[in-house]
This record gives sequence, C-alpha cells and structure tokens, in this order.
Amino acid sequence: MTRGQAEDIIDQARSLGARWVSFTGGEPFLEYRLLLGLVEYASGKGLYTEAVTNNSWAEDQRLAMDKLRPLVNAGLTAINMSVDDFHQEHVPLDSVRHCFEAAKALNVKPVFMVAVKPGSRITAESLPRLMGDPGIQVPGGPRLRSPSALAAETPFTPVGRGGELAWAHVAVAQSYRCESVITDIGVKPDGDVLPCCGPLGCRGDAVIGNLGEDTLRDVLSRAWGDPRFTKIRVGFESGAGSAGRCHACYRLFGEDL
Repeated sequence: MTRGQAEDIIDQARSLGARWVSFTGGEPFLEYRLLLGLVEYASGKGLYTEAVTNNSWAEDQRLAMDKLRPLVNAGLTAINMSVDDFHQEHVPLDSVRHCFEAAKALNVKPVFMVAVKPGSRITAESLPRLMGDPGIQVPGGPRLRSPSALAAETPFTPVGRGGELAWAHVAVAQSYRCESVITDIGVKPDGDVLPCCGPLGCRGDAVIGNLGEDTLRDVLSRAWGDPRFTKIRVGFESGAGSAGRCHACYRLFGEDL
C-alpha cells in the first residue's frame, strides 16, 4: 500500500483505541523506506510499533545495526523474528543472531516466533542454545526477571499447500476460544480487512470489509455483530482432525460456527 493509505489506516485505528501497529508481510524490510516512514508516523501518534521479519537482510552484524538503528531512532518498539525449521531452509541462523544481537545493543524488544511441527529441530526451548543467550524467556520455562527476549511457539497450520502434508494433521477434538479475533486485525494492501493475523484471514469468506468502501469503524461494527466471530471469542468445539486453535477456526468457519 502507499504511505498515504497506510497513514490513513493508522489514524483510523488510533481513533478507535488501537495501541499497537505491526508491520508485516511478506517481508516488510523489502520496503525499507516505507517501513521507516510508517514507524516514525505511528510512533509520533503515540502508538507502539513492531516489525515482523525473517531476518534475511541481516547478513552480517554491521548490516543488522545499519538497518535497525534508524528504525529504533524512529520509535520502533519491538522486532519480531521468525525462526523455525521452515524459515531456516532459506535463511541462515547467523542472520537471526545478527538481528538479535543488534536489537539487544539498540535496546529494542526482541521477540522470537517459532512455528513447530512434530519432531521440529528448532523450538522455543532450543533458542537459548541456538542464539547463545540463556536469558531468552521460553514458554513453560522458569520465569526470568529481566529476559533478553521473549520466545513463542505456534503449531504448524495445515492450510493451503500445508494441507497436503499428512504429518500436519492430528485426530483430536478440543474446545477452543480466541479473544484476538476482531481485535488483532490485519489490513491488506488492497484494503481488505482481515479478522485476525492468523490463517482465518486467508479465507475469502472471512474478510470483514474493505477500507476502499467503508471506514474501519463501520467494518468493525458489523464484524462485532457477526455471530460467527462471537462464537470464536466465547468458545467452540473443534471436532477431530484439528492441528490447533487456528486450524480448528479455519476449518469450521462458515460450517459449524
């Protein structure tokens, strides 16, 4: 999207009480000047800002510092680094380390997001060893007083081409609920508003509106009255064959929900 479009969306979200704006993709560092300008704009409006990255640009420590420093000076709050078996087929772990070390040196909050599958080599628990930093807070680990970074795991979601992988499906039934739907929204470059930043947004029938046609206030007002999203927030039964909360939501949206 253009800078003007993005600034308008940021303004609308802020007027509705948004506190964070996350720049993601794809890879937002491919549009570095746009990313830098929007971090500065959103920060100037009093919003916390986050960039989600695969770290491919951090080929050495100098490059990592040169890219991150202007963003931090512009007000970047957090850097969210994707690291897992899937990304590391293409991006060296050294690039992740370079970004992580630069983030710590520049005092921006580092977060690791790890997609896991059965038998994953890279997990949140493995990150302190892989990154050479025992101060990374991992899920289920001892609570650290001043962690150097936070790590989170998300199960691999078998949608799209991922649905063709037999190992990605598990035959379990479970109750799920998600309070992020309609609050942690996404906006695509074409103006489509997604109900969340998970795979549910990949379903065409889950798009909640378009900002070329309506205001964000009107789009969200309609979505809050949609009983399908109410059920997701309150809780629903997945049935068998779901690989986690996001997969269950994706499968059942428009059917049992």
